[in-house]
Amino acid sequence: MTRPFLACAVVCLTAVAASAADPKVDSAIAAFKQVEGDPAKLAIFCELSDVVEAMGDKEDPAAEAQIDGYVEQLGPDFEAAWDTSDEVDENSPDGKLLDAAFDELDGKCPE
Repeated sequence: MTRPFLACAVVCLTAVAASAADPKVDSAIAAFKQVEGDPAKLAIFCELSDVVEAMGDKEDPAAEAQIDGYVEQLGPDFEAAWDTSDEVDENSPDGKLLDAAFDELDGKCPE
């Protein structure tokens, strides 16, 4: 009984992953995965995530400068991914894929 369910889940996830139409989105997801696999970069990302979360929706030039510094430390691929996530409509299929990849990366950070 579990095998058909697992097979269905794998097919669905593969279809969703393959549906990214924009090569920039594919590159952004790959950059997030790269950070996930590098403990030093993951630590920087987790610090970035904490600042973003603390900032919320308010304008804070000091926090924005700190975020920019973390993004720069994570490298040009991550910076491009960060910019792509700002450019893509979060309700589009590509936006949902990016959000899922970002959430997965954020889930690797300690609480």
